[in-house]
Amino acid sequence: MKLTDRDVNIINFITENTGATIEQLHELFFPSYNMAAKRLKILSDNNYLKESIHPTLGKKVYYIKKIPSYHTLVITEVLVALKDNVAYMKREYEIKKLFVDCIFILKNGNIITVEVDIFNRTKESKLITIYNELAKTNANITMLVVSKHERRQGVAEKRIGRIKNIKIDEIKKVLSTCTKVPCIMK
Repeated sequence: MKLTDRDVNIINFITENTGATIEQLHELFFPSYNMAAKRLKILSDNNYLKESIHPTLGKKVYYIKKIPSYHTLVITEVLVALKDNVAYMKREYEIKKLFVDCIFILKNGNIITVEVDIFNRTKESKLITIYNELAKTNANITMLVVSKHERRQGVAEKRIGRIKNIKIDEIKKVLSTCTKVPCIMK
């Protein structure tokens, strides 16, 4: 089997991001879902990629070493939604000795943080501290708290309207305006 440039780009993307779903790879590299599924199957059959059904998402994922975590796939979903608008991205970003799962700085200057909260345990004080530190940059800030289930709305979300509790399937809708200035939450 001869690898195409697109194959190499897919393998590099999966290596850098630990894994991705068919939908995510289709969005980035293919004109149709069926074309993505066929080519990814060929790459998997020829041992360039591994594939499995993700135990949390219930979707087929492709990876190189080990199946990606739910956290990884959520962050990749945000990356795919933002596509070419990302100027800077860092996973496990530290702010005042607190970590967010990922920070994105967009080309338009907007800042988006992602906190994946599977078990509804993210502390309000953490969200407030991180928001207050980022607010010092005078950038438009959006803080996404992504959970599998309905998350309780806390004081931080009520007090700071820029914190949005969402599920993974709402990411594209919520971020659709964040590539424009200013980022307005729907």
